[in-house]
Amino acid sequence: MHIKRYEAATLEEAIARVKQELGPDALVLSTRRVRRDGGVFGWFGRPIVELVAGVDREHLRPAAAPPAPAARPAPEREMREPHPSWRDLGITQALLEPLEAELRALRRAVDGMQAPDAPRAGAALRAEIAELRREIERLAPKASPRKDPLVDRMLAAGFDVPHARSLVAEARVRAESNGDARAALQGVLARRLDARLAPPREDRAAPVTLVVGACGAGKTTTVAKLAGRADAELGIVTTDVHRLGGVEPLRALATQQGIGFATAASTDEVIERIRKLRARRILVDTAGIGRDEPGAVAELARLRERLGARARVELVVSATTKADDLRAELRRFAPLGPDALVATRVDDAESLVSVGNLLLDDGAPPLEWLGVGRRVPDDLAIPEPGALASRMLGVAA
Repeated sequence: MHIKRYEAATLEEAIARVKQELGPDALVLSTRRVRRDGGVFGWFGRPIVELVAGVDREHLRPAAAPPAPAARPAPEREMREPHPSWRDLGITQALLEPLEAELRALRRAVDGMQAPDAPRAGAALRAEIAELRREIERLAPKASPRKDPLVDRMLAAGFDVPHARSLVAEARVRAESNGDARAALQGVLARRLDARLAPPREDRAAPVTLVVGACGAGKTTTVAKLAGRADAELGIVTTDVHRLGGVEPLRALATQQGIGFATAASTDEVIERIRKLRARRILVDTAGIGRDEPGAVAELARLRERLGARARVELVVSATTKADDLRAELRRFAPLGPDALVATRVDDAESLVSVGNLLLDDGAPPLEWLGVGRRVPDDLAIPEPGALASRMLGVAA
C-alpha cells in the first residue's frame, strides 16, 4: 500500500488532491487540524488540515514524467525506498509486502477469468481479496498520532476501522459549514447503505429461488414468510429432509394455502420436483450447511448451474452473528454467487453493526429482506436506509 501525507487549507482541498494524485480507490486513513509554525512558539501559525491517505499500489496513478535528468543511479532501489512518512506512521514496507503480493496475485487470477460464469466463479476469490484488503487496513490505526473521538465512538459501537474512518471523514467534509460531523454521520451512512439495498420486485422475481444459509439462520421461516407474501402461483420444494421437524411446518403451510409442495433429497430430485409442480415460482428451502461441509456447498453450486438463468440465490444470515463470522459464511457460500442477503433475527439483535460492516464491504451481495419477528408472513420487512443507519448508530452517534 502506498501511503502519503497531505497538507491543505481545507479538508475538501486535501481530499481533492488525494483523488487527483492517488485516484478514486484511495482510502483516507486519518485527518487532523494543525497549526504551522509561525509567530511566537507557533501561536500565530496558520491553521491547516493534515490528511494521511493510502492506496493499493496496483491502483496508484502514475505521476507525470518530469524532464529526464542527466544521470539517475539505481532507479529500482529508489522505487523500493519507503516514503519518509512510513517512519512516522510506524508501518514498515516489510510488514505490508507479503499481503500486497498475495493481493496482487489474487487480483490477477480474477482478472484472468474469461468464462461466461466468471462473476460467480470469481466470487470466492473476490471475497478473499476483500479480506486481504481489510487485513492491510487494520494496520491503519497506527497511522494516526492523534485519535479522532468520533472514530473512537464508531469503533466502540463495533464498526470496522476502515469503515469507521471512511464514514467519519466523509461526514466531516459534509459538515465543514457548521462543524457538526455527528449530525451528518447518519446521512452519510444512510446514503452508503442505500446503494447496498435491493428492494424486492415481483415483476423481476426469478422462477426459482434457492434459499440457502448456515444451520439455524432462519431459512425455513423465511421461505414461509416469502410464500405468504407471494402473489404469483407458487410451489415449495424442501431438501431439509433429514432434520427433525424440517418438513412438517412447510407442508402444513402449503396445505393451508393450497400451495404445491414436494420434498427432494438430491439435485436430480429437485430438478424433477420443480418440473412436476409447474408453478410460476418455486421456493427451494435448502438444508443448513455447517462450516465443515464443502461438499454440500458444491452440490448446491451444481444445482444452480443446472437451473441456469432462471435460478436466484438468497443467502440467509442472522443479525445476531458477529461480523467476522458473517464474512466467513459469505466466503463459504461464495461458490453459489448469492444474489441477495436476507438478515433474520433483527428483533433479537442488540445492534445491527455486524450487518452494516458486511454491507459496507467490497463485493458483498445487496440486502433484500429483514426478518423482524416470528409472525408469518407479517414479520418480513423491506430494509429502509434511514432506519438502518439510525439503528446502527444508536450507540455510535
